Amino acid sequence: MPLPVLPLFPTGFHFRPRAALFDLDGTLVRTFIDFPAMRREMQALSARLGAGEATAPLDDILEIVAAMAQTLGGEPGETARRDAYALLEAMEADGCAHPERIEGSSELLSQLRGERGARVGIITRNCRRVSEALLARMDLPHDILIAREDTTEFKPHPAPVLLACARLGVDPAEATMTGDLWADIAAGSAAGVRATIGLQWPHDPPLRFARHPPDFTVGSVTEATTLLLG
Repeated sequence: MPLPVLPLFPTGFHFRPRAALFDLDGTLVRTFIDFPAMRREMQALSARLGAGEATAPLDDILEIVAAMAQTLGGEPGETARRDAYALLEAMEADGCAHPERIEGSSELLSQLRGERGARVGIITRNCRRVSEALLARMDLPHDILIAREDTTEFKPHPAPVLLACARLGVDPAEATMTGDLWADIAAGSAAGVRATIGLQWPHDPPLRFARHPPDFTVGSVTEATTLLLG
């Protein structure tokens, strides 16, 4: 069954985050990145370079790249990582050619920064070049962007969330993390944020967050706005 949608904090719960952190793709914008194709390309590259046995059991795209680089080692490994990231960047650019801003996302970020004086951070596993262009094109105001190039560990690891908080000068306990995947929630929880918010879209699988449930689940950015600004 779907996780319950909770549009309000419990009675008496008052929280004004000093920092509100968000995933990008699927949370604030809709893109058309072909992740299964990315996965196939990374596995094919790994196999061509002789690291296929090490990466074959892996499903996560960035874990495939990391395992390939580690298996090859040294300069061959770093060259493979650069080649893999270049291919991923090209596929991300293709998938972001015709993005759609999710209703209410720009307004939410503006209100957080304006009315609440909160800092807004965007955390994505995608590359910086494509993400920066996407944020500008979709008019999504923010204070910082943490992209793939900024950390050696990626969501669900807490490193990107911790880095975002450090750069914003905010303790994780004074921040929230909002995303549409369990990895967003896991990263926020592991970093020690005050609250995690999961966006469960109507078309999503009912157990999307089963692996790591959020503190609160909402069905739209409008409901997320109620949580963060109410």
